[in-house]
Amino acid sequence: MRYLFQISIGPVQDFIASARRTRDLSFGSWFLSELARAAAHQIVEQNGLGSLIFPAPFENAMLDPNYKEFNVANKIVALIEQPPQDLSILVRRAVSKRLHEIRGQAFKNITLPRTNQTRAEAQIDDLVEFLWVAHPYNEKDYEGMRRRLEALMAMRKNTRDFASVKWGDYIPKSSLDGQLESVIPEHEYPARRESETEKLAKIKRLYDHYGAGPAERLSGVDILKRRGTTAFGSHFLSTSHMAAASFLKRLEVLEGQSQEVVKAAWIAYIEKLQTLATTPQLERIPDSCPPHPILDRYDGSLLFEDRLVDVVYIPAADTSKSSRLQEAKKALNGFYHSLDAQFTALGLSKERPDPYYALLQADGDGMGAAITAQAEYGYEKHRQLSQALSHFAGKVDGIVRKHEGAPVYAGGDDVLAFLPLHTVLQCASELATQFRDELKGFPGQDGHTPTLSVGVSIVHHLDSLREARELAQEAERRAKRVGKNALAITVSKRSGESYSIARPWDSINGYLEQLIIYCRADAIPDGTAYELRDLALRLTVSTDGQDGDPAKQKINATLSAVIKRDALRILQRKLYVPVGKFPKEQAKAVESFLTDRLDGVQEQQANDKETALATINEFINELIIAQTLADARKLAEPKEGVQL
Repeated sequence: MRYLFQISIGPVQDFIASARRTRDLSFGSWFLSELARAAAHQIVEQNGLGSLIFPAPFENAMLDPNYKEFNVANKIVALIEQPPQDLSILVRRAVSKRLHEIRGQAFKNITLPRTNQTRAEAQIDDLVEFLWVAHPYNEKDYEGMRRRLEALMAMRKNTRDFASVKWGDYIPKSSLDGQLESVIPEHEYPARRESETEKLAKIKRLYDHYGAGPAERLSGVDILKRRGTTAFGSHFLSTSHMAAASFLKRLEVLEGQSQEVVKAAWIAYIEKLQTLATTPQLERIPDSCPPHPILDRYDGSLLFEDRLVDVVYIPAADTSKSSRLQEAKKALNGFYHSLDAQFTALGLSKERPDPYYALLQADGDGMGAAITAQAEYGYEKHRQLSQALSHFAGKVDGIVRKHEGAPVYAGGDDVLAFLPLHTVLQCASELATQFRDELKGFPGQDGHTPTLSVGVSIVHHLDSLREARELAQEAERRAKRVGKNALAITVSKRSGESYSIARPWDSINGYLEQLIIYCRADAIPDGTAYELRDLALRLTVSTDGQDGDPAKQKINATLSAVIKRDALRILQRKLYVPVGKFPKEQAKAVESFLTDRLDGVQEQQANDKETALATINEFINELIIAQTLADARKLAEPKEGVQL
C-alpha cells in the first residue's frame, strides 16, 4: 500500500534567530538544512528518488551530506511504498545520526567537565523536533489527500510532546538566546582581580576552545554554532564587512604605485594591530571569497574605529582609558592618512566606509494557489513544480554572490541574504525576475504566475541581528500587503528613526532607479527630504476620534492642499535659488519628475483615504531611501559618470 508521507523538522525561526554573529545565523540555517537532507536521503534510499515530491532533487548526489548547491527545507513530502511507522523510525535515526556527526565534529577538540558535557549533549539532542503524518494514497484525488495531509500536520503540531528537561540548573544563561544554561565553567572567564596576563590567557582559550568572546556565556547549542563547520567552511562575512563593501569596491580604483603605497600602509596597520590585539586572531573572510587587492583576506570590520574595541577588549578595564585602544585608533588613522593622500592625488574625495548594510528576505507570492492548481493534475505535476522551485533555489547563491552579497539560505521560495547597499536593488530585482521565469509554467487557480516579494532592511552594522531580521520580515510582509510582486525597503537609522516604502516591482524599478540617478548626480539638492519632513511635522493636525466625521475630511483636504503647495515651493526653491544653481533644462526635468511623483502619491493616498501627513511622509521616505542607495553607489563607483 502506498502513502502520502510528510515530515516537519524544527525548530526553525527561534533556532536561526538566536544569533549574535553572522556565523551563528549561517550555521543555524545550514544545520537545519543538513538534518532535513538526511531525512530526505533516507526516504530516497527506501523508496527511490522519484518518491520525493518536496523537495524534488534532480539526482541522488544532491542529498549527500555537505552538498553546497541545494538547500533542503524543513518540510518534506513524499509518496512511499512502505508502512509510514516503519519509515518514520528509519528517518528519525538518520536525522539523529547526522545530528551526532555534526555535534561530534564541533566538540571533538573541546574538553568539558563530565556534568557540563552531559548538559551540552542533552541540550543539542533536545533541540530537534521531529514530526510526521501520513495518509493512504488515492491516485484519483491527489489534491484532496494533500489538503488532508496538511491538516493532519497542523493538528500534530498542536499536540506536541512535552517533557521536563533534565539539564536545567541555576547557572548563567546563554548570551545568545537567554534560555539555555551556559556549559562553559565560570572559572574559565577572566575575573576582575586577575592580572592582565591572566586575563589575556583566558580570553585566548575562550576563543580558541569554544569560539566565545570574553564575556559570552554559551550553551551546548551555541558552541555547536561557533565550533561547527559548514560545507562552506568555518568563516562567514561579518555585518561590518558587508557595510564596508561599497568602500572596498572604491579601493579597487587604486592601481600601480598608488595601490602599493596604500597596501603597505594597510600591512603596517595590521602588524601594529596584531601586537595590540587581545583576540587570538584578527577577523578574516571565508576561503570561498576572493582576496581583496588591499585588505587581502582580512575582514572589512577592521576598517571601522568602533569595532577596534572588540579587538583590544579586556574585561573589567575602562575602555575609554585603554592605551591599547588609543594606539589601535592611531594606527587605523595612519592607514586612512595614506589612503586620503592617494585619493587626493587622483582627484577623488576623501571617504570612509558607510556603516549600513542590507539584509534581504524574500518569499514567493501565490504559492498556495499554484500548488493547489498543479496538484489537481496529480502527483507528477506537483513534483515538477517542486523541481522548478529547486532550480530557482540553486541559482540564488550565484545571483547573490555576483552582487557581492553573502547568501544565508535559499530553500524553495525562501531567500535570506546579506548585501551591500550599492547592489541590493539590482540583486533583489534579478531574484524576482529569475523566480518569475522559473515558475512561469505553473500558474495558480486564478491563472496568475507566482511572483516573488522582497523585504529589505537597511541597518547599522553594530545593530543586533535579531532586529535586522525582524525589520526584514516586516518589510517582506509590507511588500505582500501592497498586492504582492513587490519590494519593500526599510532604512533604520541608529538615531531611532525609520523610513519605509513598498511598491510593486513594475513601478519601483522605474521610479526609484530614476530617483537614485538624480540623487547620485546631485540633481536633487541635499537636505530636500529633511526640509519636507520638517514641513510635515509643523502641519500635523490631530484628528483622533473623528473617523467618518465630515469635519475631519474637510481638515484633511485642506491640509493636503496646503502641504502639497508648500512642498512644491520648497522643491522649486531648492532647484532654482540661487539662479543658475542647476542648468535650466536639468532643473525643469527634475522639478517635473518630482511634481508628477508627488501628485501621484497624493492621488493614490486620497483613493485610500489616508491622511495628508502619511502622503507627504511617503514621498519623504522615497527621497531618503533613494539618497541612501545613491550615496552607496557613488562611494563604490567614484569614477563612473551618471547620465540624467
